[in-house]
Amino acid sequence: MDVVVRGQPTGAADPMSHAREMFIAAASYFAAGKLVLLAGISPGQAGAIWPASGIALACVLLLGVRVWPGVWLGAALLEAALESSPLVATLMGASSALEALAAAALVRRCIGSPRTFEHGEDAVEFVAIAGLSAMIAATAAAGAEWVLSPVQHLSPAWTWWTRWQADAMGIIVAAPVVLSWSAGACGTWSRRKLLEISCLALPMLAATYAVFGDGLPGDLPSLPLTFAILPFVIWAALRFEQREVAPLNALVCSLAVWHTLAGRGPFAALPPQTSPLLLLAFTSTVMITGLVLNAVVGERSRAIEALGQALKTLKEDSIRDPLTNLYNRRFLHDYLSRELIRAKREGIRVAVIMLDLDHFKRVNDTKGHGVGDIVLMEIAALLKRHIRGSDIACRFGGEEFTLVLPNATPHSARTRAEAICRAVREESDRLVGVTASLGVAVFPDSTADPEALLRVADQALYQAKGRGRDQVRVFSRGPATVSTLRPRTPRRAHG
Repeated sequence: MDVVVRGQPTGAADPMSHAREMFIAAASYFAAGKLVLLAGISPGQAGAIWPASGIALACVLLLGVRVWPGVWLGAALLEAALESSPLVATLMGASSALEALAAAALVRRCIGSPRTFEHGEDAVEFVAIAGLSAMIAATAAAGAEWVLSPVQHLSPAWTWWTRWQADAMGIIVAAPVVLSWSAGACGTWSRRKLLEISCLALPMLAATYAVFGDGLPGDLPSLPLTFAILPFVIWAALRFEQREVAPLNALVCSLAVWHTLAGRGPFAALPPQTSPLLLLAFTSTVMITGLVLNAVVGERSRAIEALGQALKTLKEDSIRDPLTNLYNRRFLHDYLSRELIRAKREGIRVAVIMLDLDHFKRVNDTKGHGVGDIVLMEIAALLKRHIRGSDIACRFGGEEFTLVLPNATPHSARTRAEAICRAVREESDRLVGVTASLGVAVFPDSTADPEALLRVADQALYQAKGRGRDQVRVFSRGPATVSTLRPRTPRRAHG
């Protein structure tokens, strides 16, 4: 099965690229482990975090399963640095590579290939996967301790427990940091965001140092104060993305482990059997709370955004004609009423052009309704080309269209109508012989009422139809009111 690496199948990658990626995996694992070893922490130390296991998983997820030899090499070299025998180094290297492969396979199967967690259950599943896959290296370490060590300094069960804890927490702490930052920049941070991050990070790290670094006055109980760090974790999860939340939580966990293993903080004074458990509980709570809550908040934000977009689309669909994508009659009546109120207040004119297609019924009867629909869509596109950004075009119904032209004079409205009539005539062959008749009415010259304005424009359209079609008529009866207009008679088929 081909594994996609950076958008290309592994089989298509060149050998140099493969070697480079394996070197990255080996160097990353070795550097992460060496850094922890230089701090005086080993993967078999109770309460430790082994971030190299998380980096190995991130390498396999990002670069593909073919980099497992690099993970094996980095882990084996690291064991050799601990003066382990070649057999132990080989075994531990193999267990680390197998752990990364198993975790990556479970992540891809259960979550996908996440760079960030999209859902709250994704973060929970990731934590469970970390716990399950960490059993591989823990079992290998316990077996090596039991079989190969001539003197049993520690029980295999204790070895298994400490190694499992270190690897599981290393995956939970380190992998989300690498994965989220590998997704690339999410845009430039604004000054406000930088300020908020600073206002969060500084007191968060200061509180962690005060609790775990014996920075509190001697009469204050430090164990209950570990809960004072959780509000900062929740703040980060609610306000920021995973690429900010994961590093902050990883720093808090690292400080807690560092000080505890150095004999400082609320957990150091507890019995050896209790201290690692409480440290594990604390680091797990910090990471799981941050990741799960952040994923849930992100999922909620995306759901609200999708709902808003759906409502916007629904609203747009309710005022658009589905065939031509022009505004429909419902929008026309609402818009025209508002536009006439504004025109009256500002003392400007508004023109309405009614357009009806000549001989359109013949197109439907002889060519079919499919061709008729194409003609209507072509007319809609033509109208869009002949209106300004401030104008609107509507499908009034059937083959009849309406244009509203704010701030237009009778002369400019007639000129626009004649241009449209001429354009339809010039494209008549492509439009299957269809031409257009147009009627024009202007507010307030013709009438001051929106419904009456549509009626008088329609009357002008009827005049154009009655005088031979394919022409423009302007309603010129002079200023009128609603009461002087004749009631609208039932419409005749235009044809």
